Amino acid sequence: MEILLLITIVIIALAIMNFKDYLSNPHKRPKIYPENEIEDFKNYQDIYTTPSKEYKIRNSEYGLMIGLMSKLAKSDGKVCELEEEMIANTLEDMAEQIALQSAMNQKEEILQTLQAIFANTQEAVEELTQKYATLTKGQYKARLKLVEYLLALAYADGILGEKEREIILDVAAYLEIENADFNTLYEAFIAFYAEHKKSSNIDEACKVLGVNKEDSLEEIKKAYKKLVREYHPDILHHKGLDKSIIETSTAKLQEINAAYESIKAFKKE
Repeated sequence: MEILLLITIVIIALAIMNFKDYLSNPHKRPKIYPENEIEDFKNYQDIYTTPSKEYKIRNSEYGLMIGLMSKLAKSDGKVCELEEEMIANTLEDMAEQIALQSAMNQKEEILQTLQAIFANTQEAVEELTQKYATLTKGQYKARLKLVEYLLALAYADGILGEKEREIILDVAAYLEIENADFNTLYEAFIAFYAEHKKSSNIDEACKVLGVNKEDSLEEIKKAYKKLVREYHPDILHHKGLDKSIIETSTAKLQEINAAYESIKAFKKE
């Protein structure tokens, strides 16, 4: 009996010694997973812990601007051709800028992501604007330029709808735009469109677009899109924040759009 007790004590002592050695020497512990399975597990975890590219872009300054453009353009239930072209050109500008900033030659992939953000923005205007305000703290001119661009986009069809107006007023308020600055922008657009509601004759319209009356509507639309690309309003920082959209883009765009609408109406007669 004593021998049995002695053997039990020795076994327990050896077990304790081995356990202490196991704890103090982790390299001796057996691997539960092979190396390749551990890497697979890490990659699996990354899917849930690392934000996707779309998530990062969606919550960047560019992504938030696109969200606001989407809310504004869709607020009146329709998107006119000039709005479509302005948005398409702005997204291309943004895709190019993001590709340059990230040092990756993935402009087409980035552009598809931006288009997806525009097509599917669920956040409210308040949430989008407050996120943008957080990212642009101390960048008052950038905020003012965004409001000016939204006004240009809303006026693309020549009319500022009530819902469009409410969204722009909300954005300006959340971005803490000074009343005097907002009123200056707002009144400039009202005055401009009140003065420029003129219809050109067909010969003048063709001259503006650089087309002939005999050209097909497809050729005329191609010329129209090319001109809109050339004169579309810019909200990207690298092209200067001090330039007025009305002075640099809106006047020419209004002329181009009026000419295009005149020719379309002529072609349908």
